[in-house]
Amino acid sequence: MARSRQEISAEREREQEQSLARVEQGGIPVSAERRLRESSEQGGAFSSDLSIAGWALAHRLGLRPLSQVMGSSIYQIGYQMQAWPMTMGGNVLSELSTLSEAWNEVRRLALNRLELEARHAGADAVIGVQVRTGAHDWAQGSIEYVLTGTAVRRREGQRAQEPVLTELSVADYSNLLSAGIRPLGIVAWTSVFYAAYGAFWPAQAGGFGGVGAMGNFELPEFTAAVYSAREQVMGRLGVQAQRLGASGIVGVRIGHTVRRQDTGGAGAQQRGGVVVTFDAIGTAVADTPTAQPQPPKITIDLST
Repeated sequence: MARSRQEISAEREREQEQSLARVEQGGIPVSAERRLRESSEQGGAFSSDLSIAGWALAHRLGLRPLSQVMGSSIYQIGYQMQAWPMTMGGNVLSELSTLSEAWNEVRRLALNRLELEARHAGADAVIGVQVRTGAHDWAQGSIEYVLTGTAVRRREGQRAQEPVLTELSVADYSNLLSAGIRPLGIVAWTSVFYAAYGAFWPAQAGGFGGVGAMGNFELPEFTAAVYSAREQVMGRLGVQAQRLGASGIVGVRIGHTVRRQDTGGAGAQQRGGVVVTFDAIGTAVADTPTAQPQPPKITIDLST
């Protein structure tokens, strides 16, 4: 018996409410879970972001692409309660913990949803994970984090209990497995620091009879901010890798941005500085008892 329009509309509304509740709890919408499960159970055509060469290599290596999977989150940044340096005598370097926490939480939500999609697709791993971040003018003070990759399943061997997320290409993923090295998952962190101009910066710049605005000199506060953010990030990556039982991290991608930020009121109360955002993401790996070092191959070019 055919359903009425009212029944169809009511069902859609219920599904939208369920999807919103799942997203609020860190999950994925009902429609995404249903599509991935049906694809896993019924088979059929798949979508992926693999290149033609990557797909052909996966086929030869015994990796079956299942589906393109995604993890996404749009996150509102809260107010930075920590006092910003307001006077020339204040601290010149401090972490903006609210911004750091926002970036790390939005990534955690996106990674969790990526793993959920891979699990519903019946994947052993997700390879080639790509990251896109940004902000939108229609949501002031918000940030977006999007992860996409291809869920794959090994045609032979023991199935993984949980899908392993990696940034590795098809070739790199296969090379690690063939060498007896096991990918364990993605590790990542972001740290945001604020650095104000030092108390004697005007003298360096020539304002107090210094070397002159045209002279060469380092801005040590800004250099220190980059180093401080980097050390924070690398330390966190090491902790995450240890929790996974990793022996190392491969394929680490590092990025950082520096933007001007003035604080305080007008005139003498205003203070200039920069905000440094430093992030890194990579794949944790571990050696296995079957790991064997491969001797180098000798190649002689006979064309000359």
